[in-house]
Amino acid sequence: MPKISKPLTDKEIKSFKPSDKPYRKSDGKNLSIKILPTGKKFFELEYKSPTTEKMRRISLGEYPLISLSDARDKAIDLRKDIKNHIDPLDTKNRVKDIFRDIALNFLDIKSSVNLAKNVTKEKRRLEIYVFPYIGDMDIKSITPTHVIETLKKIEAAGKLETTKRIFMLLNQIYKSANHITHNIIADINYKYTFKSPTPKNFTTITDKKEIINLYKSIKSYSGAYETKIALVIAINTALRPFNVRALKWEQIDLTNKLISIKAKDMKMKKDFVLPMSKQVVAYIKEYKKIMQGRSEFLFANSLYKDRCMSENTLNTALRRLGYGKDEIVSHGFRAMFSTLAHEHMSEHKQASMIIEKCLAHCDKNVVRSIYNRAENISEMRKLMQWWSDFLEDYQTWQ
Repeated sequence: MPKISKPLTDKEIKSFKPSDKPYRKSDGKNLSIKILPTGKKFFELEYKSPTTEKMRRISLGEYPLISLSDARDKAIDLRKDIKNHIDPLDTKNRVKDIFRDIALNFLDIKSSVNLAKNVTKEKRRLEIYVFPYIGDMDIKSITPTHVIETLKKIEAAGKLETTKRIFMLLNQIYKSANHITHNIIADINYKYTFKSPTPKNFTTITDKKEIINLYKSIKSYSGAYETKIALVIAINTALRPFNVRALKWEQIDLTNKLISIKAKDMKMKKDFVLPMSKQVVAYIKEYKKIMQGRSEFLFANSLYKDRCMSENTLNTALRRLGYGKDEIVSHGFRAMFSTLAHEHMSEHKQASMIIEKCLAHCDKNVVRSIYNRAENISEMRKLMQWWSDFLEDYQTWQ
């Protein structure tokens, strides 16, 4: 009677030390882990080829990039192929459209039209959550079940927002490969397959007296001068924090009192022009006397002048002013502006559409968005001037 190997455990695998020669430890059913002299460990499946009748071994991946559980699942799938007279090694050696290669090529193309830091984040998500499971597979052999099982692992860890982001990224990758294979992501109904993340609301302040105290605190900030002005500009313009931190002198038109940002630097990938209030123009003119010439950025990184201010700088400054992250974050200036502007429409007399335009929000009505070419700069200018007057004129708030 053949000896039945005791299944391995993760603890045992981690304890296996390299030797002068490669050696294997069996997990049973012809699945084993091979330990190399370098210390690397690879799962292997030994099987009898259905085409040549000879014994062969196929590598299933490196541990711990592929877990013991996943190696067993892969082995089960391969045994099914062998039972159906398919030799896994013959299939593996054919020319394939490997998912990893297609995904990385897509990101390389995407990086030419998107922010580099965002593409880098997407690549990192793939490396952590996707490549270990389907990265080495031929994209044509990946099924909706493979994708769902991969994303369910992320969902099980409670990372619902990450699950959704990766699902959307996979859809983009498959669309880019529509000349190779059908978009299987389009066959998955996300709403009824995965849990939806709770909408993220940025903490903000909407009480008038509290806004008074916040604005006074910002204007009396005793830290770095550029951080103080960045906060002042952020609250007065309601720009996204990244767009404030990444402002360049070339984007500032003091003569026409406009901030112009190209589509590639905007979240919605559309050119954006925002009128500046007279107060913002005055702040920038004074700031320019001291800071222009030091960097292409208004708010350069304290260490590297060829980079913009760190993403944590503004929130850290708010913490130093005594505001907790449950009270206000820099992105919350946008919600503050939106709330107060909508509450006071009878005063500034501008429509909700103009408020949304100042926030660089796209019209949710696709048809109207396409045909509405009006810039509404005059109306936006009136609204942004009202907002700065609202912030600066403390007496009207008493």
